[in-house]
Amino acid sequence: MIISEQHDLILDNFSTYAYYVAEHKAIVCVAKKEFIVRADFEALFLAVGEAAKKHLAEKIVFDKRNMHVFDQSAMTWYYTEWKTKLLNEIGLKKHRKLLPEDKLFRKSVAIGRERIAREHGFDFSLFDVRYYELLEEALEN
Repeated sequence: MIISEQHDLILDNFSTYAYYVAEHKAIVCVAKKEFIVRADFEALFLAVGEAAKKHLAEKIVFDKRNMHVFDQSAMTWYYTEWKTKLLNEIGLKKHRKLLPEDKLFRKSVAIGRERIAREHGFDFSLFDVRYYELLEEALEN
């Protein structure tokens, strides 16, 4: 998707970029690299959190299709701190994910979610998380 004047660019750093799509009340986060360094990951989601509050976004779409590996500690922060904060502050619970075709990456995501639930008591059922193959589907649903 090309960012146009209908989209509000939120952040663009070495590893990621994000923009707001008013038509869908959604923020789209895109991984540009195979791995997002922790500082870029946190900068991305801190900026996205502020933009979500500003626009009262109803959905976050995280396009990870360019990724091959991820930082487990960043994933823990994302779920236990960042997602929880936005749920509590603005009721944001719709999260859409686009994963790479890589079966190992997809398995690592599942294992990471299980670990976070077990070690941190994180309740994934509070969120509406869905996985899609195409950005258009993620925005529409």
